[in-house]
Amino acid sequence: MAKKAKKQVEAQPLPPLGPLPFSLSEAVGMVDRVFDVDKMLKDEGAQVTEPYYQQSVLVYEQFYEKYLSVPGCMHFALNYDGVFDRKGFYGQARGVARQMERMGGASQVLEVGCGKGLNTIRLAQDHPDVSFTGLDLLPAHVEKARGRAADLGNASFVQGSFEPLPDDLNGFDLAFGVETLCYSVDLDAVCQSLARALRPGGRVVIFDCFLNERDGTHSQDMLLATRLLEVGWGISQGYRTPARWVEAMERAGLALHWDYDETAHILPNLRKLQDYSVRFYNDWKVRLQARILPTLGQRNAVTALLMPYLFEGAEDDEASPPGVSYRRMVFRKPVAA
Repeated sequence: MAKKAKKQVEAQPLPPLGPLPFSLSEAVGMVDRVFDVDKMLKDEGAQVTEPYYQQSVLVYEQFYEKYLSVPGCMHFALNYDGVFDRKGFYGQARGVARQMERMGGASQVLEVGCGKGLNTIRLAQDHPDVSFTGLDLLPAHVEKARGRAADLGNASFVQGSFEPLPDDLNGFDLAFGVETLCYSVDLDAVCQSLARALRPGGRVVIFDCFLNERDGTHSQDMLLATRLLEVGWGISQGYRTPARWVEAMERAGLALHWDYDETAHILPNLRKLQDYSVRFYNDWKVRLQARILPTLGQRNAVTALLMPYLFEGAEDDEASPPGVSYRRMVFRKPVAA
């Protein structure tokens, strides 16, 4: 008898982190004064994934990796006790490892959008008998990942897009993506490509941001902030709801196995980012220094300021539920595919 898919699981609430420094409307006003919201929104729908990461090199390497994360890291930390700790940047890799264990082991694992290889390298170090492959769009990322993995015989990196995956990337027991599949342009094509890359019984694990269902309760500021987040990160098609992902995966022959809301666990990281961004808005000297960054790189100051409201919700004059969530979703390919 086929196993029944697990239902959506919501994260346990953590102790409150304290009030945010501004109301959401004030934060949007700060963005408007520095960046001109109308000008930013003219870039909605632009496919700038590669330029965004190229123009954000200094942001990630000279700020994020230096002051907050760990070398090679380009994603959020998962802090399950509600206190920011750099160990949380390995949380996604630990989650993938647990899936490998629950499926009875794996011999071939693929990471799509691997960046500089942090997750793949950590997993390869912990699982020397498993072969790991990392795929990334940017040659510079692949080069750095290869350099970091030079002493590992079970980790390889290739340059390419997951839209679609290269034909020779197939036969994997598990494929995963950390904060990368949100950039998908053709959702159905991406899901079908992932399904083809899996062996029967294989799994897809996604850690990413998802759009919360629009039910008429979100304020205009929250809706606007969501659009600014998408433009700031170059999400050309906008975030999709979990339901849209489930539908696309099902059309590709993959069934939902697990949907876990991880939002509360990234909030300590988001609060740290916002603390740094406030200096950008309040100190003209910091803004002057930031002018060395290209336009897309500077927009990280927009996302850093707005993210706590988007993931926590706004409790000001125009209260609103959160606009987006951070989730771990797991899909399974039937054994008899």
